[in-house]
Amino acid sequence: MLLPTLLAAFIAGASVIPGATVDSAVDDRQIFQKLEAATSALAEKGDGPLRREDRLEQCKRTHTDAVRLSSKPFSGTPLEGADIFRRGAQASVLIGSAYKCDKCTKWHNTLASGFAITADGVIATNHHVAAGATGEAMGVLTSDGQFYPVVEVLAANKAHDVALLRIDAKGLAFLPLRDDAPAGTPIRCYSHPANSFGCLSEGIITRYFKMNEAERIGAVFMQITADYARGSSGGPILDPYGNAVGMVASTLPVFAATPAPHAAAKDAKPTTPSQQMVRHNCATARALLDLIRPR
Repeated sequence: MLLPTLLAAFIAGASVIPGATVDSAVDDRQIFQKLEAATSALAEKGDGPLRREDRLEQCKRTHTDAVRLSSKPFSGTPLEGADIFRRGAQASVLIGSAYKCDKCTKWHNTLASGFAITADGVIATNHHVAAGATGEAMGVLTSDGQFYPVVEVLAANKAHDVALLRIDAKGLAFLPLRDDAPAGTPIRCYSHPANSFGCLSEGIITRYFKMNEAERIGAVFMQITADYARGSSGGPILDPYGNAVGMVASTLPVFAATPAPHAAAKDAKPTTPSQQMVRHNCATARALLDLIRPR
């Protein structure tokens, strides 16, 4: 357990957190444009530290010995919501990947989330983010506005949808990983959904389950009730102490079954299925830890 005074200092920080107070309201457009400009410039020069072909090849790595975690999971007194927001924000990053479409000559960006798990630049995100087929250059933007090119994919696992990236950075705020949070644990999700920088939602872990999707059969995932949307991929799922217990991966809507119109009714109109719920499926902290555990 981290000493209370040290934990308080770690949470307080010295930087202004975008969106944390009415006096630090987020300018979404400015933040996203800054990241897109930086990744586009990197791609346009064509001399970035990680070429697309190398990145895709590195996504085949299933393990790394290059990561050393320096902190055990936090415990003790649960944090207030404002402190969890600050912890999530300081450790999280916005990930951009620059690509060109076949309709124009401009650079475009796919956007996702991620978070640091070490102070020296190891970033957790999804395999589907790291392995994007078209991205020519990838970089991350921290909450204090610093841009860092991604220089390496350390390890990844497609079935569990996890990956570890490396950036050349020091002194990053980071989140300890906790892999034993049971179903029913209150959690919060910090991510960047739908071009909205730094959103916190809350819920609980509803269950752990084995995937039955192709290429993921048997992989264990976490299901939660906290809300998120596109752009949230890779965002941390935080327990009450500020540990990362999982990571946003996907959503799956559930619709009510719709009976077919009666054949004899010529004027019968098809009905639109009604959405009943959305399953929020998350990669587990254990899947991230498995990328770095000794073999």
